[in-house]
Amino acid sequence: DSKKPVYFIDTPPPFPTGEFHMGGVLNWSYIDFSARFHRMRGYNVLFPQGWDCHGFPTEVKVEKKHGRNLSRAEFREKCLEWTHDVVSTMKTQMRQMAFSIDWNYEYYTINPEYYKVVQYSLLKMFEQKLVYHAQHPVLWCPTCASAITKAETEETQRETVFNYLKFECASAVDGVLLIATTRPELLHACVAVFVHPSDARYSALVGKTAVTPLYNKEVPIVADVDVDKEFGTGVVMVCTFGDKSDVVWTYRHKLSVIEAMDGRGRLKNSGLYDGIAGHSAKLKIIEDLQQKGFVEKQEKLVQTVKLHDRCKKPIELLNSLQWFIKLKGVEDKVKQAASSMEWYPEHAYQLLADWADGLEWDWCISRQRVFGIPLPFWYCDCCGEVLLPSVESLPVDPAKDKPPVEKCSCGGAFVGEKSICDGWVDSSITPLFVAGWPFDQKKFEHLYPAAVRPQGTDIIRTWAFYTILRCIVLVGAPPFKQVLVNGMVCGEKDGKKMSKSLGNYVEAKDVVARSSVDALRQWAALSGSTGKDNIFYWKDVLFAQGFLNKLWNASKFVEKATVGAADCRPDKLRLSDEWILSKYERLVKKTTDSLRAYDFYSALTSIHSFTWHDLCDNYLEDVKYRVYGDDVDSKQAAQWTLRRVLEGVLRLLAPFAPYSTEEIYSQLYSKGESIHSCKWPDAEEEYLNDGVEKIVGALHEVLSAVRKYKATNALALSEELSSATVIAPETTLKELADVEEEMRNVGRIKTVLFKAKEEGELEVQLSV
Repeated sequence: DSKKPVYFIDTPPPFPTGEFHMGGVLNWSYIDFSARFHRMRGYNVLFPQGWDCHGFPTEVKVEKKHGRNLSRAEFREKCLEWTHDVVSTMKTQMRQMAFSIDWNYEYYTINPEYYKVVQYSLLKMFEQKLVYHAQHPVLWCPTCASAITKAETEETQRETVFNYLKFECASAVDGVLLIATTRPELLHACVAVFVHPSDARYSALVGKTAVTPLYNKEVPIVADVDVDKEFGTGVVMVCTFGDKSDVVWTYRHKLSVIEAMDGRGRLKNSGLYDGIAGHSAKLKIIEDLQQKGFVEKQEKLVQTVKLHDRCKKPIELLNSLQWFIKLKGVEDKVKQAASSMEWYPEHAYQLLADWADGLEWDWCISRQRVFGIPLPFWYCDCCGEVLLPSVESLPVDPAKDKPPVEKCSCGGAFVGEKSICDGWVDSSITPLFVAGWPFDQKKFEHLYPAAVRPQGTDIIRTWAFYTILRCIVLVGAPPFKQVLVNGMVCGEKDGKKMSKSLGNYVEAKDVVARSSVDALRQWAALSGSTGKDNIFYWKDVLFAQGFLNKLWNASKFVEKATVGAADCRPDKLRLSDEWILSKYERLVKKTTDSLRAYDFYSALTSIHSFTWHDLCDNYLEDVKYRVYGDDVDSKQAAQWTLRRVLEGVLRLLAPFAPYSTEEIYSQLYSKGESIHSCKWPDAEEEYLNDGVEKIVGALHEVLSAVRKYKATNALALSEELSSATVIAPETTLKELADVEEEMRNVGRIKTVLFKAKEEGELEVQLSV
């Protein structure tokens, strides 16, 4: 319905992993709560679902199953088979969880229409000089044999060895310059030795040379203020490339670059050690250094090591010809766009701002893999000139498609790029693709920007940052108005992120089998506030299931008690009816305000508290004698109120517990429509009544004292008491006189007496 306001959700396209884990349950529950709430509020909700089919996760699975000996075409085919199989499984689980996805708007990043838009976006950015082809040091995963980005890394601590090596230096004391290193396997790529300019121990050596052990290669001694005088011996060997500092110093001082390793992490240009994997080469080189007397001493050292977040293996820095998107210079534009959005929670914005402020290098967008969107470029094998396809020819695969022209103007041949796009290149255009960009302008104007981007804290620096960046340079406007952030799901025993390897993993299907889908969905709301990590507690699930049982029993009572009830409001309501209606109107406002702010915890706990205590513990007990009594007017008032309040509770609860609310609603209220097609309750302020709430609140104090007295004295709740004396200030007693009938009938009290006192709390004296 184009007349309704649009609520477009930029739904995350997950990697097809084969199972819908608890993190997915949390994230998609948040999304579905919002989708159902806005649908009932009258919005035209677009809840699409995509599948991020490319990249390392799929390739790792296929390699594990089929090995690495398949041809490029065969490997892609196996990746496609895997993708379709696991997507089918995940869709079944998502449907079971009652996520109200519009499957008419399902998309796959492996489909040609998606390829086309991604490639078009890269052509436009190339024209803006934001995409370029160059040789630079890049983070490289030897295990996956591909370039990666900083955002795809994680850190771990490990114990290593600090090796104090003797470099020959004629100008040094005793002709030896001692250098401590953890990377002796990179000695062959040493291009300089650095000291701090203010370090008196070595100031006389600046401008001189040292000779590397084993390789007998002369390298310059250079001064630089970034050298840490207190670390090791205060002398650093610069190798290409051991770490980020090596890169900085190599560029700053225009040093030569020696390629130390190949794409699989095996040494090259190292003489006898060529072809040996890095770790094995390190052990062999240390052994040889020791045999030749080049090792002064060794010390144990705890070191921070970067790992590829996909394969969990160490990464290297390799000099490589890659494709990049410029990040430096656009960070402030990204932060400005992000700051214009509403972030839930608000502090999540700072994660993006801090990441933008800490950017050091441009985004390497090429991956030396097979299963992904081809980079749409050819380049000259002589001069490097880049050749673009026409828009009409998209999508293209330069690895197998012929270039638009065969020869470059320099006479060189155009070579098709074989690398594929980083997966974040694909997923960073989701709001553009779903909105019809760039080929359906009318649809784009209707949908863009998205109302909300739901996502995890762990990918703010990737999916959020890259999406905002790409959208503002491609269409000149931020991609969404709000960002809804969820944290990780952690295990109950250790509080750590759920992992099968840690033994704290819980399968969603096991939770459903023990409780229900609606209980699991409520856990997502009960587990805590948005943006923080959430611990999975079984007690939350079991509480939620207990609440559903309570609601079911209450609905059975209402169904039986309201047989033949009229739909129209009666002329006269009793004070207890007015009390529950007033409390219900407060609940409507509280729940609505909470859901508008994506505060699912407050919304659901408010519904729980009202239903369990106000409705079930108090009001249902208040009206039992009326619905089964002879006073027709009183009975009709109670029946109308019961039906109105229960229906309202069901509507408020519907986003959280779609199965239970639909079942109850269909039995008690439905005339062929779903509760999820119903209108969200509006707060009707005329029902708010502070005075009535005070009076009936005092009534419930008396009745609570009666129940406690009967329980203490082992009396049945149905047993009649001879008398109750209520002692309270005169003003309170006058108010309680209006509910004396309820006091006698609900409390099963033969005589109620009122006794005044000047001030103080209400007291109740009871006798059998």
